[in-house]
Amino acid sequence: MNTTIITNPNALLDAFRRLMEWSTDVDLCIAWATSSNGQGRHWKELDLDKVQRAIVGTAFAQTEPDALLELNQKADRLRLMINSTGTFHPKVILGRRGSKMRAIVGSANFTAAAYTSNTELSVLLDGVSHDPAFKDIEGFIEVQWANGVELNDEWLAQYTLTWNEAKRKKIIVPGARLEVTSVTDLDMTWSKYFEVIKSQEGRQLTNGYRIRVTGGAPSYFEELRLAQAAFRREPRFKKLSKEERDLMMGVGRASSGLLGSMRPAREARGIVKRSPEVVGAVLDRLPLDAPVTLIQATKLLTALTEIKGIKLGVATRFFAVKRPDLFVSINNGSRPQLAALQCGREVRTLPQYIKLLADVWGTEWHQSKRPADKIEAIFWDRRAALLDAALYEQVIQPR
Repeated sequence: MNTTIITNPNALLDAFRRLMEWSTDVDLCIAWATSSNGQGRHWKELDLDKVQRAIVGTAFAQTEPDALLELNQKADRLRLMINSTGTFHPKVILGRRGSKMRAIVGSANFTAAAYTSNTELSVLLDGVSHDPAFKDIEGFIEVQWANGVELNDEWLAQYTLTWNEAKRKKIIVPGARLEVTSVTDLDMTWSKYFEVIKSQEGRQLTNGYRIRVTGGAPSYFEELRLAQAAFRREPRFKKLSKEERDLMMGVGRASSGLLGSMRPAREARGIVKRSPEVVGAVLDRLPLDAPVTLIQATKLLTALTEIKGIKLGVATRFFAVKRPDLFVSINNGSRPQLAALQCGREVRTLPQYIKLLADVWGTEWHQSKRPADKIEAIFWDRRAALLDAALYEQVIQPR
């Protein structure tokens, strides 16, 4: 029997894809399953016609109700593990092809997080049915199948209420960042997104700094309020005061450094100081209120980053403070979590940023109508830039 160690989400997805393509039938025995509304990349690789048996746990209401419904579409395919001694916690995917078998065994549940950004360790086993390891795995699955119960509508209705409540009560350990694991995770309703951003208020980072979304400086609201007021008073960048241009760069006394700071970008600061009209020639073309297409955004960002010394982080900071409803700032504080949204790929090039932008603009919360509630409307007007509050890992202390 051959064994392969799997240490990252992309390798895990590839191993699962190959197992699913190779197998004629598959058994799943997993603690938790999510489909991310059918859009999870792991779920898209699942050939439901090949799934012979699925035993799924429901502990802590972590399994998605829609995933259970999908698995239950075929008669006698799904068993739930509702009651067990201790927590039902196995993670086994077993594939068969004649007398040959393959299995993925390890820490990874069948969830979007496990296949995008979690730190997991799994093993791919490849051998034949009479191998002792495969006999043990099949025997284990037989026992769990026998102990499982069938899904019924009454139980599912009650479970769905519990699952929704569990999502609302997500626990954040003190000092830990909010885990945003994929773009699919971000495709939530406006009301949910509003709650996520609000929940960042007072979140303590590992350096002791606490995030402030609303209120006076230093806060995201004050940073964006001052920037918007400056652009509305004087839409021409070169005509802004030195203090206002410093604010747009995230430097000076008026800026908290939230949404990134150009303090390390000496060449960019030099351009703004000596030749603000060079930046203004591009930035002035970004409208304050009118719709902006991805094509327009690409052209403007291309023009700005073609200026020597203006890199992607600098350009996206400018765009985010001018149009916080549309643009996300790329900075050292948010870059690691932004990578998680892109399945581990860091956003370092303009095409990668445009892909991220397309994903954000395509979410339900971003496409939602402007709320009637005044407070929610302020959040909505800044909804893209405020994503930074949920992603930030470190913040430049205010000066």
